[in-house]
Amino acid sequence: MVILYVLVVGVVATAALDAWQQVCRRAFGLPITDWGLIGRWVGHFKDGEFSHPDIARAPPIPNERPIGWLVHYAVGIGYAFAYLAFMWQVVGAPPALGSALVFAALSVSVTWFFMEPVLGAGVMARKVPHRTTVLAHDFSSHLALGVGLWAGDLLARPLIGG
Repeated sequence: MVILYVLVVGVVATAALDAWQQVCRRAFGLPITDWGLIGRWVGHFKDGEFSHPDIARAPPIPNERPIGWLVHYAVGIGYAFAYLAFMWQVVGAPPALGSALVFAALSVSVTWFFMEPVLGAGVMARKVPHRTTVLAHDFSSHLALGVGLWAGDLLARPLIGG
């Protein structure tokens, strides 16, 4: 049941991030993340390519979009596992909205200092136009992930008898 609990929390959290990006697209005209480019990035691992000057210009790979979505949700489940393990095993307290938001705010560092550089956008998107907008969108998307971690826990906690 613990595995199902973590899966539910991770899927809800990732879906919350996706929903927030749709809100930002409709309300502010911001683009949603192209998960196909993440699939392209992963697809080039077999060639020993782990970093790209511009992932959008890298040769496409078969099924990059579904691969990217699978990676996206796997990472979201991984974030859920890390957050829940920290809360239950280290802190010794159940997840809460405040701790989920702090965790999510910290998790954007993976985007800023790892993902954007290896995809060619530079550290904290320094190579892209409208950098401030990109950083705010990254940060707000991760905060949505945090709300989703909290909501997912509330939804799934009965699975672990909590």
